[in-house]
Amino acid sequence: MVAGFLLLILFAGIALWASTTAVAIVAGGLGAVSAALAGYVAKTFIRSQEAAATHLRSYFDQPLELSRYLAAERLVADGDLSQEQRGEILSALVQAMATGPQPPPAAPQSVVVASVPGQQAAA
Repeated sequence: MVAGFLLLILFAGIALWASTTAVAIVAGGLGAVSAALAGYVAKTFIRSQEAAATHLRSYFDQPLELSRYLAAERLVADGDLSQEQRGEILSALVQAMATGPQPPPAAPQSVVVASVPGQQAAA
């Protein structure tokens, strides 16, 4: 990313101090290419970092999940429940453990509806 930025600065400087129009155009084109390359590398790096952060978050969430399951098991064991109720709750607990944690729901996207005066907007 830094190399792409430095190339962009270098080519911009060459384009500014170029003695002919052809040199300025070539330097400007090379600057644009180096900027695109720097942007691509930065985008790739950021996506890789986001994936690594997601995996790391999953790794550190696992002990929290286990403590929740153990707390639920203790509550069921200490509760005054019939065998049938205890079996249903433990079955639901085992199913929750088998499916794993669910990702948080995505925030709802707001939709802007433009309307023409005199007409109703359809949603």
